[in-house]
Amino acid sequence: MHLEQRINAFVKLGDFLRQFSNEVVTKHDNIEYNNLFFDGFKHQIKLAQEHNGWFTTQNLRFAFKNWANALTQNSIKTWLKPYQIETFTPKKVAIIMAGNIPLVGFHDFLSVLITGHNVLVKQSSNDKHLLPYLAKYLEHIEPSFKGKIAFTQEKLENFDAVIATGSNNTARYFEYYFKNKPSIIRNNRNSVAILTGNETDEDLQNLSEDIFRYYGLGCRSVSKLFVPNNYNFDAFFKAIYHWHPIINEAK
Repeated sequence: MHLEQRINAFVKLGDFLRQFSNEVVTKHDNIEYNNLFFDGFKHQIKLAQEHNGWFTTQNLRFAFKNWANALTQNSIKTWLKPYQIETFTPKKVAIIMAGNIPLVGFHDFLSVLITGHNVLVKQSSNDKHLLPYLAKYLEHIEPSFKGKIAFTQEKLENFDAVIATGSNNTARYFEYYFKNKPSIIRNNRNSVAILTGNETDEDLQNLSEDIFRYYGLGCRSVSKLFVPNNYNFDAFFKAIYHWHPIINEAK
């Protein structure tokens, strides 16, 4: 399978996801295999919400919208431009995924497949409904992906490299367990914001998105502010106030 085929397949996956990214889910006639997959994905979204209370309609929609915007010909080719992707014997790359936000492991999944490797996915129990369904769609769009994507809940075996994401405790376990394999291991991360008092309303509005999106559960979610002595919080509180309905949500 050529790189162009892989890119085209993910572009079509982005078109499929775009249908679910707006307030009103709209089925489009020009999406391949839509009759086979559209209603099924609506059901998977419902299952994801029922299984994980953090996965609200708004947060799922936000994730789908951003992946749909990322999975375009221009975006993918711009991303890949600095890299030399050559034909080679594929490796099997295991991915241990987190489950803190919807489709949080998709970038790893995309990176392995777009470079021509095979992927073995071990999902978090908190986010297990969406990706396997999208993988099936991908295999229909591009049959050459069949046999290159596998999911497991068992012990990882027979792989060449690993990408693992978890807590500080699990990262130590990963480092020991995968010490003889090429690996990328991620542990806890927290993000901060530094305010000077010279921020515009737009700056602070954008910061509110970084604080409240996904309930602050992402590693890029800002969870600490550094401010000068005697900082006046009035503008900050005014800018974040539009998020106040979040207090009424179940979680």
